[in-house]
Amino acid sequence: MKPLRNKTKPLDCWQKGKELRLQFYKDVSSAKEQGKFIVSGAVETGVLPAGFKDCLFMASEPYGASIAYDPIFAQQCVEATESRGFARDMCSYMRNYWGSLFLDRYYFGGRFPRPDLYLSIHSCDTHAKWYQALNYFYGIPFFIIEIPPTFNTKERFQNRVEYLAGLTYDAIEWMEKTTGKEYDDERFIQALYDEYEAESMWSEVCMMNQTIPAPLDQKSMWTLFVINAILKGRKENLDFYRILRDEVKERVTEGIGALPFENCRLLFEGQPPWFFLKLFRIIEQYGAVCVASHYGFTLSGHFTIDQDGKWDVPKPLKQRGINLKNREDAVRFYAEEELSKPMFDIFYSPFAKNAHILQLAKQWHTQGVIMHLNRGCEGLAQFQLENRLMLVRENVPVVTLEGNMADWREWDEAQVIDRLESFMESLGLQKLEM
Repeated sequence: MKPLRNKTKPLDCWQKGKELRLQFYKDVSSAKEQGKFIVSGAVETGVLPAGFKDCLFMASEPYGASIAYDPIFAQQCVEATESRGFARDMCSYMRNYWGSLFLDRYYFGGRFPRPDLYLSIHSCDTHAKWYQALNYFYGIPFFIIEIPPTFNTKERFQNRVEYLAGLTYDAIEWMEKTTGKEYDDERFIQALYDEYEAESMWSEVCMMNQTIPAPLDQKSMWTLFVINAILKGRKENLDFYRILRDEVKERVTEGIGALPFENCRLLFEGQPPWFFLKLFRIIEQYGAVCVASHYGFTLSGHFTIDQDGKWDVPKPLKQRGINLKNREDAVRFYAEEELSKPMFDIFYSPFAKNAHILQLAKQWHTQGVIMHLNRGCEGLAQFQLENRLMLVRENVPVVTLEGNMADWREWDEAQVIDRLESFMESLGLQKLEM
């Protein structure tokens, strides 16, 4: 007997999201002509420069991922980096970004729009070095905000908040001094409200993917989550996620699935190989849909985790009684929110990462895990073999793929396809007769 076919249709807001992304990168390329200055750095610091009205923030990791989508240009970038003596096993987003700057070639056309200053967090070993090296080569000023380990014990959490808030306050004063421009606290506060509401919208979208059939597949979600990574704190970002949230809610109500057949649901652990998103098309041939990803959920979203480990969406700021009146309020709120995110837990504890992955696998009703053993990111790839062992002990089927998120030279396409197809067959699936 043939399986029931789900209703499907393309996302109405899909094109809008692509246009927002492309327009942002075009705006960066013409920023100097518009009398604006550019700040670059890690995604998580993107909301902090919002206090300057004539500033654009260019997040480094999404730009490195954009380059990775084009293997030819990516190879030119990483080789330009390696020719300067940097090791091949360093962060591949970083090597792509550096190489694009070394070559003075912007992926979206023209010369590389050189930043006026760098502002970044330091959550893994490479983030601070990323900008220290560019300061050495180009003299671009940089400031690093260290993220303290986020083991969320009540006794020490407030100490970490105070530490991060102090560094954030220093960073704002440093930006004012370095640029000679006045920082508008009201703009910053409004950006925080908009940013955390947008994150909640994305979190709602992720939560709705627990529905059977899943309204979205992870391949599509890799495109959708990046909007918040590059447009943090901007109104058009919030407007987009509100439209997306409402459309996904409508898809759930109408029973519209990401795929016509959903015979198996999978979790994807790690960053994807941006040059080979085809892997998701391979599993679709078996009626398998990837419905969740820790990285894809938490980089652009925010979740609460209760005592039983269950994930949920935080209440809106107004319902939480949060009223930011000044810079001190805003900075402290930023520090508390960042340190409360499950994103940073996994950098410091295999036990936290084990708990997160297992909960996602169960809560999103999955039957297996695809784990990318990613040599391109030392931070998020740590503990992965411990995570695999945990899944095996919990009787959760898991397949590992060795590779790199942004350097196709580390990728064996034939081996990946063979492992994926074997994994599908081990789950009792066969290719569908479409």
